[in-house]
Amino acid sequence: MRAKSEERLLAEKLRCEQGLSYNEIANLIGVSKSTLSHWLKNLPLTVEQEERIQKRVESNQTAFVATAWKINKERFQLARKQAFQSGIEVVSQLPHVNSVDELAFSMLYLGEGDKTGNRVQIASTDPMILQYFLWGMEKLYKVDRKLVSLRLNLIELARPLEKQMLEWWGIQLSCASAQFAKTQFDSRSKRAEITGNYHGVCSITYNDTYLYERLTGVFSAYVTERIEG
Repeated sequence: MRAKSEERLLAEKLRCEQGLSYNEIANLIGVSKSTLSHWLKNLPLTVEQEERIQKRVESNQTAFVATAWKINKERFQLARKQAFQSGIEVVSQLPHVNSVDELAFSMLYLGEGDKTGNRVQIASTDPMILQYFLWGMEKLYKVDRKLVSLRLNLIELARPLEKQMLEWWGIQLSCASAQFAKTQFDSRSKRAEITGNYHGVCSITYNDTYLYERLTGVFSAYVTERIEG
């Protein structure tokens, strides 16, 4: 019978005594995993040795998952930044004309606003959306923001914070406290605590049937042209 090589004897020792995996042994002695499989597949192991090998395999898998997760997280964050930047570049290519602004304004309103028909109303938890809405009202339609009415909607748990919330929204939207109608409270909420980023829902209302019809016309014409065009 042909004598075992020094590499094979070492591989058997590392497998039995230290419980190393095929990958680890291959890296240490410089032989392929297929060769190790041939050498070690019939090697008798005790229960303790098998458990030791299984633990090392699981440990290596955990380390691999942790490394892969970090790499994937970094790639995901980079991809998000690139996507955000591509959005910025789209805006930089738009012409500075009122028709573009009015289209954006009407799309926002028809997507998020109330469609009662005799008023223009929109509600949001995001102050930037409402800031843009007021900006559009002033720039595109010469509506003084002092003429709009506002209303704050809070969960019942936030009742003690009403004054603080009203002041916060007044600052965000550059509107006077007198423009806010009586706050509405929702007792149906099951929320157990108020977090620092909670400010409720603020609505803006401007009574103007003709402005509503204009926004509807812009939206309808644009969408129809794109769908049928």
